[in-house]
Amino acid sequence: MKGKIKDVVGETFWYLLIAYTLFVILIALGFLGRYALQFHMLAVVVALFGIVIIGKVNEGNNGREKRGMNKWLYYGLFALGIIVIIALRVVPYIRNSIPLGYDAGIYKYGIEGGLKNMDNWILSGGMEPGFLYLMEIFKLVFSVDTILVWVFIAFCVLLGIVIYVFTRELGGKRAGLIALIIYAVSVVQFKVFGFMYYKNIVALCIMLFSLFFLLRYEKSEKKSDLSIFVVLGGLVGAIHRPTFYIFGLSYFVYAFIRPYEKGNYDYRKLLINVLSGVVILVIALSFYVGSFMPAITSVLPGVAQAFVSPGESPGTFISFFEYQFSVLAYLPFALLGLFHFLKKKDFNIVVLWVLISGAIVYFQFFFFNRFIIHLDVALIVLAGIGFDSLIKNKRKLGILVLSLLLISAVIISSYEAQTSKPLISKYSLDMIKEIRGNIEVNASVLVISREYSPWVMGYSGLHGENVIAPGLFDTNKWNEADWQKFWNLSGKEETKKMLSVYDKPLYLFGGTKSFKNECFEVFLESKGNKLYKYTC
Repeated sequence: MKGKIKDVVGETFWYLLIAYTLFVILIALGFLGRYALQFHMLAVVVALFGIVIIGKVNEGNNGREKRGMNKWLYYGLFALGIIVIIALRVVPYIRNSIPLGYDAGIYKYGIEGGLKNMDNWILSGGMEPGFLYLMEIFKLVFSVDTILVWVFIAFCVLLGIVIYVFTRELGGKRAGLIALIIYAVSVVQFKVFGFMYYKNIVALCIMLFSLFFLLRYEKSEKKSDLSIFVVLGGLVGAIHRPTFYIFGLSYFVYAFIRPYEKGNYDYRKLLINVLSGVVILVIALSFYVGSFMPAITSVLPGVAQAFVSPGESPGTFISFFEYQFSVLAYLPFALLGLFHFLKKKDFNIVVLWVLISGAIVYFQFFFFNRFIIHLDVALIVLAGIGFDSLIKNKRKLGILVLSLLLISAVIISSYEAQTSKPLISKYSLDMIKEIRGNIEVNASVLVISREYSPWVMGYSGLHGENVIAPGLFDTNKWNEADWQKFWNLSGKEETKKMLSVYDKPLYLFGGTKSFKNECFEVFLESKGNKLYKYTC
């Protein structure tokens, strides 16, 4: 009876999977709206029914497929994955030389002069020291503009390769290959590129390399693997604090639960894990000792507050609601990969990574939207393993489903790549580049809105302390209410009173936005963009 029920559940899974695949294809082609139905719930149902195929695979051949893949096909698909990563990220630059993303100007300023200027906003967390030191190495070979575009694309490729290497170590060669291809066509990971979350990408590369050596150490117990894991783990903290937050929490839980096995607790492993964690912390903190210590102390109150009042610090990225519908092509298989380990009671580092980052995102703790990036990478790893389980059970149907779902993801990512544009026009940026050469050496520039703030910081040639922008950088002395008041001012006396907190000479970059105030007169104008001078 039990066997018959299992067979029925297994057959139901395949029917559900075929229906789900058709729905996802129709969404990609625009025949169905992705928000029209609760497709993400259907993905969960598919994964739950898919648990039965995990058992069949494991019982039948101990989790290994007898039939391998042709090596030339394997290498060809690997190369195709790399080509797709590059192609999608090159498309937005075919007729454009301006970096994508809101943070491009901030990165330009930080890479060019962050260690030299040591502005307070950098020291308090605007740019981590490890990232700035790494960029100094690249500056020996490349221009800053090349680093912002082409070196960043190279890091995106590297992340794909590291995902492959890590997943292969965890779930086998084919799982690694599938994970690489999923990453290549992932619209979420393309959005990470489009937002220019440079530090995220670099830190994730190092984090996955570090965890790769942790996996190797679990199998070999070689001290060299453990040492590399520890050093790279410390570097994650030096380069990007939020990524280290996920890494640290995952490893903290891992350190205490991994020594437990089959009713026994290995205290020797616990000691090694704890000592490794301490050394990782020491390496990470050593980069912040001294000038960069505010980057640690300033973030602690925000993290603590997020646990008391969740939902107040989302961070700039897509919402969890949008995320659920952006990963339909691989969501059920990521869950299937997760169930694969949970069924075996294997709480490895990736399982912990998913559970912890998933909890942060779902319960909306500190910077929760930005942690979707980390959650997605871990789910891509698990999706590679989940798809692999599918192919092991029914090779031809599994490959067909994988192909169709990846094609649907390519369609969506291609559209995203083709429609991605810089957040500033060429004409606005050209005027920003002219500011430094047309105003006094000691002059400061007010920026009318956040839209232009990073670009004025990075491309005007001004020192950071001479850029006054809404909610950003060191010299802004107004809160949001003050800026709202300033945007609506017109009288001289009220304007003079508000601006008395800033030293003259003073200018205002308005870009193409309308701005009228009798204390400001147009100083430069080109292609609808304006730079005003404060005259009162």
